[in-house]
Formats: sequence, C-alpha cells, structure tokens
Amino acid sequence: MEYSVCLLAAGQGSRTNLHFNKVHYILSDPRDPEWQTILGSSLHVFLEDRECKQIIITCLEKELEFVKALYQEDDRVEVIVGGQTRQESVAHGLRQVRYPYVFIHDAARPYLKRLQIEDLKKTLKTERACLLMVPSTDTVKIVRNGYVESTPDRALTFNAQTPQCFETKLIQECHQKAAEEGRIGTDDAQLVEWYSDVPVKVVVGDSSNIKITLPKDLT
Repeated sequence: MEYSVCLLAAGQGSRTNLHFNKVHYILSDPRDPEWQTILGSSLHVFLEDRECKQIIITCLEKELEFVKALYQEDDRVEVIVGGQTRQESVAHGLRQVRYPYVFIHDAARPYLKRLQIEDLKKTLKTERACLLMVPSTDTVKIVRNGYVESTPDRALTFNAQTPQCFETKLIQECHQKAAEEGRIGTDDAQLVEWYSDVPVKVVVGDSSNIKITLPKDLT
C-alpha cells in the first residue's frame, strides 16, 4: 500500500524547558554512530518502509534550511514551512500529498514501532480512517466549572496517539471544511467526526509511543 506521511515538527515545545525546538534533541550519545534526534527517529521508522513513498516534514520557517540539510537526503523527503497551529501545519502538508492514503504523525513521538505502522496499513485495507489509541489506565472525570460532572466507564475511554491515518481525499475535505468555519479540533480524527459520516477505526497502540512534552520525557 503506497502512502504519504505528514510529519509535524513546527512546534516550539516550550514545556520541555529546552532553549531550542525539542525535535532536535539528541536521544542518545552523539558519539554513538546510531544516535538520533527526536525528529530523526520519527523519520527513520517511515524511511524503513518502502511502501512509504512521500514524507512531508513541516517545520518552523527559521529552521527550513537547517532541517533540509539534515533530513532531505532521501528523495522521498520534502520539507515545508508549517503553520501557526498544529492544524494549519497539517493543512499545509496535506496540500503536498500525492498518494491515496496519508499518515499524520507528531515528530515528537519518536518511539513509534514498525509493527504499529503495519497494523495501521492493514486496517486501511478496509477502513477510510483509523488511529492508534491505548486504553486509559486512569479514571477519567468530566469536569465543568471546577466540579466533577460525571465519570465515564473507564472501559470506554482511550487515549489518542499518532499516526492518525486517512484516505487522503477524505481528510483534505475535512480540513478544508474546518478552515472555512474557523473550527479547531484537538486532533485530525475529530475533524472526520465533525465533517463526515466515516467511522474512525481504533487500532490498539503501544504505551511506549509517548509524545515528548515535559523534561522528564527526555530521560
């Protein structure tokens, strides 16, 4: 199955307390020939898959030439400037997509495994939209005005991850409708929930596929 990837690396990542964009943080000792940055690790897992035909990295405008120099050696990789928000960055990437399916992945999730990619590809053979999720291990509360309103059944609550994967035409149309209405979703799957009747299939992921957000995530 041939597919494109939108790899999102245009955030600031200020909560990590780094003085630079967190996706450039080195995850291992640079003296080790296998060392990788967060972005490099996220990119590498897709480069290993020959069915991945196009990888669009969205980055900060000020980092455009830097990211191109480091990561555009493979001819499948394209680097473009992202938007002011995550949703805008995805929209920018979607305009460049050339293949019938697209994986949208946060570059700040460097621990994605090839097995999870294969599970998503298998799901796309029968579904038009799917995403990685893991069952919630904590009790979730619905809170309004500082007070608990209700407690959903924990068996029904899952935490969303990326990649989130779609038929390209479907997610392009949903993003366009969201842009026209000025509506911001918490993730791309929510736009499909809002603007289509296509069900979004859950693919159970791995708890190790964390998003690097806080200083503790870097250790």
